[in-house]
Amino acid sequence: MKNDLSTKPLLVVDLNSGKYWNEKIGHECYNLERNDDGNFYGYCPPNDVIDITKLKAKKDDEFVDGVTVVYVTKTKGSSDREIIAFCENSRVYHYGRSGIGLNRNIPETGEDCSYSIVSNNLTDLRTYKKKFIIKIADYNTSMFRMQRFFNGTYPKLDKKIFLYLNSVLEIQEQEDDLTYQNEIQNANFSEIKDNSRTKPEYTFGSGSQAVKKNAKVAKSAIAKAGYKCAIDVLHKTFDTNKGVPYMEGHHLIPCTYSNAKFYWEKHGINIDCENNIVSLCPTCHRQIHFGSKEEKKIIIQKLYKIKAQKLEEVGINLSLNDLMDLYDI
Repeated sequence: MKNDLSTKPLLVVDLNSGKYWNEKIGHECYNLERNDDGNFYGYCPPNDVIDITKLKAKKDDEFVDGVTVVYVTKTKGSSDREIIAFCENSRVYHYGRSGIGLNRNIPETGEDCSYSIVSNNLTDLRTYKKKFIIKIADYNTSMFRMQRFFNGTYPKLDKKIFLYLNSVLEIQEQEDDLTYQNEIQNANFSEIKDNSRTKPEYTFGSGSQAVKKNAKVAKSAIAKAGYKCAIDVLHKTFDTNKGVPYMEGHHLIPCTYSNAKFYWEKHGINIDCENNIVSLCPTCHRQIHFGSKEEKKIIIQKLYKIKAQKLEEVGINLSLNDLMDLYDI
């Protein structure tokens, strides 16, 4: 369940197009590459100084968190720009920071590349089929003179960018969930020991860090639910090639990287556990992901009543309002 990026501050950064690039390699040459420590460090041309008050920071703040950073570059043979990547929930610094020790130096000169943007994720769109082109004549032919702009500068463009980014994330989420549900169906049922105190594992998905979900845990939760839908046991599906009704696993507390990291680091709890997984028919499951807010609210309320005690048993004390917030309801 991805968050709606339109609620976040936005910074659009123009790469590889300044005068410096006519003769030399700019510090942004590593912006789209994952560093050895797993993070992405971004340089913001032309001087790595960013007015973060335009990103909802206070005047004296050193940095601001939760920023969506979009990287663009010139399209071939044109001054229009193409979105080539974006980072969610980035930390953006007012002043550039030294890149010494990060193994981000320009080979020709050995110069260390500074950075003002840090994120643990990056969605690379350079090979993505559906391109988003910013036609500068529709807005301002000088809009990239400073090689960046902030949300609010071009409100109509902001709306289009957010719609595009959210659609990319939605497709990623669908593809990831389809893979996970397939793994669940292929897994054989076996008794699983409580893993709520086992450190979660992470993997690098489409440029982003994600939880490496254990399909056997979900399979166990579905089997113990009798292969029935938690919303209504009368909901019928079909029998799988294993001879059991088809049901899907859903984490009541969405098993995102940020949620998993928070619960593990703050509470020592792995949310990829049976007590956080419900068995749902495909219709109810899709309703959570694609239904109206009112329909989602009704389902989440029902599931909360069913699972609240189970969550408490593993040390998760979560109010209904807090759960609704996780679904942006």
